[in-house]
Amino acid sequence: MTLVLLFADTREFPIGEKVPDRTIITFMEYIVASCSDKVITEKIRKVVEEDFPNEFLLQFPTTEKAILERLNFELPELVIVNFSDEGLSSDYLRDQILDDSWLHNFGIVGLYDRKKDREENIIEANKDINLLTLMDYSRIESHLGKTLRIINSNRQLIFQGFLADKLVNRMTGSFQIDNHDYLVAPVYGGLLAVSLVRMGKIPEEDRHGVQMALSELILNSIEHGNCGISYSEKSEWLATGEAINELIIERCKDPKVARKKVTLDWDIGEESCRFTIKDEGKGFDVLAFRDKLKSDANDRLHGRGIVMAQMVADKLLYNKAGTQVSISISLKKQVENAAPAGFREEEVLKVKAGDTLMRAGEFGDCIYYISSGKYTVYHRDNPVGRITPADIFMGEMAFLLNNARSATVVADTPGQVIRIPRKSFIEVVKNYPQYSIFLSKILAQKLVRSNENVAAEQTVAVQADCDDAEPDFVDVEISQL
Repeated sequence: MTLVLLFADTREFPIGEKVPDRTIITFMEYIVASCSDKVITEKIRKVVEEDFPNEFLLQFPTTEKAILERLNFELPELVIVNFSDEGLSSDYLRDQILDDSWLHNFGIVGLYDRKKDREENIIEANKDINLLTLMDYSRIESHLGKTLRIINSNRQLIFQGFLADKLVNRMTGSFQIDNHDYLVAPVYGGLLAVSLVRMGKIPEEDRHGVQMALSELILNSIEHGNCGISYSEKSEWLATGEAINELIIERCKDPKVARKKVTLDWDIGEESCRFTIKDEGKGFDVLAFRDKLKSDANDRLHGRGIVMAQMVADKLLYNKAGTQVSISISLKKQVENAAPAGFREEEVLKVKAGDTLMRAGEFGDCIYYISSGKYTVYHRDNPVGRITPADIFMGEMAFLLNNARSATVVADTPGQVIRIPRKSFIEVVKNYPQYSIFLSKILAQKLVRSNENVAAEQTVAVQADCDDAEPDFVDVEISQL
C-alpha cells in the first residue's frame, strides 16, 4: 500500500480550523503496466482514472529495465502486461518473474491483440506465472474496469494471504457472479488458485489446472445454466463466426435471465478444499449427459469444463437437478516453496515433527525462510499461533531488533527451512536491496494479521464436515471414460 497525499488547496490553516473539502488524503495502490503502445496505454489510463479516481497510481515504465526496477522496489500487487507489445518483451518479463517468483508474486492482468496472437498460446506460454485473466484489446474499455474491481474487492485472497486464521487454518467465502461478467469470470478462478499456492496448500505447478477447472465450470453455469443455451445452440452460433458472449448478451435482454446469478462458494481446510458452483437455471439430466459422453466422443468438446475439473479434483459431484456442481481437492501435506534467489546458497535444514527450531530467551542471530512444514508458536508453554510457508519467514522480529527470542517454535510436521545468519542476510541485502523492502512489507502484513485474528476469533463458527457426498448428489466419473 502506498500513501499518496493529494492537496488540492495548498494554503496553510490554523490549528482547529476546518480543512476545506477539496483537500484529499487517500491511500493509492501502485499498478505497473508493461505497455509501450500509446493507443492501448491511453485506453488503460482512461479506464483507471474514470472508474477508480484516487484508488490506483498507474506507472508506465518505458524500458524492460525500468519495469524490473519498479517490480523490485515498488513491490506492486497488480501488474498489467501487454503480451502483444512490440516495444517491450513480455517473454523477458516472464523470465525475470520466474527467476525470483518468491519476490515477484503479484497478480497479472494480460492484454493481447487477437489479430496477431492466439489466446491459448499466450496462456500456455505463461501458465507458470500468476496470470489472473487475459483480454483482447477490444475488451479493455468494457472489461478492464470490471476486472480491476473484482481483484480489488477480493485482494485479501492473494495479496494478504497471511491473514487467514492460522489456529483454525480454514478459510471460507463466496462470490456472486453476474451473467454480464462472462468474459471476466476466469478472474474468480485465478484468485482462488493463486490463493491456494500462497497459502502453501498446493504446489505452483497445480495452480494453472485448478484455475482453468474453476473458470470453465463458472462459464458453463452462465452459458448452459442461467442463459439456458443448449450444446446444439452453442455449436450453431459458433459456426456463424460469432463469439459465445454475444449470444449471452442476447439472452440477457430478457430481464428474468439478466437477474440470475452464479454463486461460487469455497471452503479451504487443513487437508482438503471444496468449491461449489450453483446457477439459477433449469438444470440438466446429469446421468443422461454422462452416458452420452461415454458413447459419443464428439460431445467431449461440450463437456470440457467437466473433464478439466475431473483432472484436478478427487471428487466431482453434481446435484440431481444439474444446477450445482462441487469439486473436492485433497491438499498436499508437503508443499515446498522455491528458495529466494539470494538465499539459495544458505544452509538447508530438514526438520522432523517435534523438533524445536528456536526457544524463548535465545539470542536472535539468524532468520529462517520457510520452505515447507507447519509449526506452532508457544509463549510461556501456551500455543499462541501457527506458522506455515505462507508466513515466508520466522524469527524475523528478534533478528531485526537484535533481541532475544520472545517465543518458542516447534515443528508439527516434517518440513524444510533455510537458516540465514545475520552476516549472510546483510550480504544478500547488499546484492538484492529489494529484499529488505519486501521483508518490511511482510512484517506490516503480519501486524495486520494479528489484528484480523483477534476479530476472527469472535466470529468463527464450527461448520459441519462436508467431506461426504450428500444423497442428492451423483459422482460424475469422467476419468473412467
